[in-house]
Amino acid sequence: MIPLFDKKISEKTPFITILLVSINILLFFLFKDNLSDIIYSYGFVPGEFNFFHILTAMFLHVNILHLLFNMWFLWIFGDNVEGRMGHIKFLFFYILCGISSTLIYFSAGQNLNIPLVGASGAISGILGSYIILFPKNKLKIFPDFTFSSFWYIIFWFLIQIVFMYFGGENVAYLGHIGGFISGLVIILFFK
Repeated sequence: MIPLFDKKISEKTPFITILLVSINILLFFLFKDNLSDIIYSYGFVPGEFNFFHILTAMFLHVNILHLLFNMWFLWIFGDNVEGRMGHIKFLFFYILCGISSTLIYFSAGQNLNIPLVGASGAISGILGSYIILFPKNKLKIFPDFTFSSFWYIIFWFLIQIVFMYFGGENVAYLGHIGGFISGLVIILFFK
């Protein structure tokens, strides 16, 4: 169930959302020929804790699908959250959610030598804030369904839990869950 669009709440241009999407896309295509080396050099490896790599990992993606899904969710949900919070607060919120997500994943002590990359944790934090800020907002879902954002995001969260226990090992579902919970909590300080 992929969201196609939501009801636009804010009339403000989401400059930070546009900037984040642009940076992620630019870095992916800039490094696509050496992607594996870049991921191992700048991804976050839990067994080799490096705070700088927590930040750089948020801007790296394993493949084009990973990038497209993350950027699509950032685009759909980020604009309204940014409009409500303001540009600078939104940027700090995004980064805090990404850091929190990674630290929660790190605390589990799993996959110590596998680099963690992607914007998923920060974007999951945006979903956590969205459910607080816009619970009744309507989402158009592919192919032709309409859901309240509250129920869609709850469904998304439950899927993350199920996949964490029964899904593939190549996705950091705990990072998604940690980012979501971080967003729920951190938004209370930004509202």
